[in-house]
Amino acid sequence: MMLKELRISRHFSQEQLAQMSGLNVRTIQRIESGQNASLESLKCLASVLDVDIPTLNQEKLVIDKNSDNWKNLPFL
Repeated sequence: MMLKELRISRHFSQEQLAQMSGLNVRTIQRIESGQNASLESLKCLASVLDVDIPTLNQEKLVIDKNSDNWKNLPFL
């Protein structure tokens, strides 16, 4: 999930995001750590971050350049 990246890109702390979204700070922490979020939580977060839910649910792609497998990936 892209929550942490989106939050940081908008210069929000977890506390600020929680206050603006009406969620608990612990809920933000749980979601950022990879736990599932309810649809209502996703709607609140997407609204504050001005993105749609599919964007919020996107997974972050990490490439290990120490492995030779990354060379086989298609060029974007």
